[in-house]
Amino acid sequence: MYNTEAHKPEYTFDYTEADDKEGLKNLLWSQFGCKCFRCNVKSGKNYMERLPVYILDDIAREERMRFQIGLGYTCKENAKTLTLTTKNPHRVGLGVRVNIKDPVKRMKLIRGLIMRGVTRIGVYTNYVYYDADSLKPMSFIIKS
Repeated sequence: MYNTEAHKPEYTFDYTEADDKEGLKNLLWSQFGCKCFRCNVKSGKNYMERLPVYILDDIAREERMRFQIGLGYTCKENAKTLTLTTKNPHRVGLGVRVNIKDPVKRMKLIRGLIMRGVTRIGVYTNYVYYDADSLKPMSFIIKS
């Protein structure tokens, strides 16, 4: 159930397909890597915290859905481009933005996040944001 249609990782001698799937059933660690194409962060495996990734992987399995990750970990240069503060959850691998336009799929994702105890969720027209940053207060944001 790996989403290989939209996401095509490049594997090397140091980083294989088995490394990319390690511990995950439906997603790939490379989906959570920095999207700037200027840095060497091709995979989120060494940069993302496990909790937000495992939560999404579990929802993907349960709901039989594929997800396109719009933003996972961001390198310092990309964070500057995106004007992310130094305390932004994406900078430390705690935040995930899932590109999802279909309202039914969006609702399934939100339900799955709430059922798993996620207390920081943002719902937007084209994506759902969540993070597992326990140092920040609970919030639920809706913007269209």
